[in-house]
Amino acid sequence: MDLRAEGLTVRHGARTVLAEVACALPPGTQAVVLGRSGSGKTTLLKAFAGLSPAFSGRVLWDGQDVAGLSAAERRVRQASFGMVFQTDALFDSLTVRQNVLFPLTRRRVPQDEAHARADEVLGAVGLTDAADTLPERLSGGMKKRAGLARALAARPSVLLADDPFAGLDPGTARQVARVLLEVSRGGTLLVAAPEAPVDLPLPRWLYLRGGRLVYDGAPAPELEREQDEVLP
Repeated sequence: MDLRAEGLTVRHGARTVLAEVACALPPGTQAVVLGRSGSGKTTLLKAFAGLSPAFSGRVLWDGQDVAGLSAAERRVRQASFGMVFQTDALFDSLTVRQNVLFPLTRRRVPQDEAHARADEVLGAVGLTDAADTLPERLSGGMKKRAGLARALAARPSVLLADDPFAGLDPGTARQVARVLLEVSRGGTLLVAAPEAPVDLPLPRWLYLRGGRLVYDGAPAPELEREQDEVLP
């Protein structure tokens, strides 16, 4: 899917969270969105997924203005997205495995394939032994990994990951980075993070400052070194 933001402004009440953001993410884009807490990273991902409506400007999916789609059309198109939220967003009444299987069942993936995918991603994020556990018995880091596994199992054409390495130990973070790259191969991957992930070197950096896109290009380590002064 071709994603574009044109003059995108998003407001939460009286506060402007994104201001006149313009960027194009053609199919197969692999990029990281960088910036400090409150810079608009999460909101940009949600806007691309059609979850945060524009105050002005627009988000386009394959040239179509998201705001012009009916609710039913939007839901159909959103099936192409996988979203890893900062919070785990798990169903408390379902086990970890059932949470991972849920989006596959909705997509009518055959049962054998669905279970194979679930086992694969649960192993990749280190949750095989917790597969039959309810979320209330998991630590915060384990819940985060379960949410990631659920998004990865669906093999979306557009994967939006909001700080997927937060709370993970280095070994698990490396596993997660490997899986992110594998499942997003040929599709679009957009990762929001406070700093460039060492284990996930992506070829395009987007820097946000105060809701404005101040850099869009190849990795620029010098910008990250200057983040304390330049990117509040």
